[in-house]
Amino acid sequence: MNDEDILRLMKSSDTRGLEEAMKKYKGLVLSIAAKMLESDSDCDEVVSDTFFKLWRYRFEIDPERRSFKGFLCMVAKSCTTDKLRSLNRIKRQEVIPPKENDIGIEVDYDDLQAKKHNQKLIIGCVSSMPSPDKEVFIDRYYFNMPIKDIARKEGLSERRCERILSKGKQELKEALIKGGILL
Repeated sequence: MNDEDILRLMKSSDTRGLEEAMKKYKGLVLSIAAKMLESDSDCDEVVSDTFFKLWRYRFEIDPERRSFKGFLCMVAKSCTTDKLRSLNRIKRQEVIPPKENDIGIEVDYDDLQAKKHNQKLIIGCVSSMPSPDKEVFIDRYYFNMPIKDIARKEGLSERRCERILSKGKQELKEALIKGGILL
């Protein structure tokens, strides 16, 4: 069954849609959780939470804005982060200082066309980073994890993580400029 059919069933409150989504994407959700969690029971809990939230927010899924699979991945990442917070592995209100977030250029996220273009450039750049650089970058700037927690998780020194982040920001800046960033 394709994603459109699954979503149609779910939006008509037919639980077969949820069952099909679970059959099709349970492995994907489990792999997202397993990348950050150590316990099988924690991963199983994230899978349950993810599909519960998928059902709960089924009417908010807009395939014009984000694919069904993309929405599900976003929910899975959110549930995984919530589980990490509940385990006190990451701090709830970790605030990244503005200076650390600054890559030296302004990116327009207000204009819809510019936002889509710029996000595509950012995703492409981050996706092309080698391991563990990509994971360090995502953990810091997507999950807002403290550097010391990232270092522990990846088995790196805090200084190495800081160098990876600095290098990644420079690569991101270059990719945005080369890709024709929309200001």
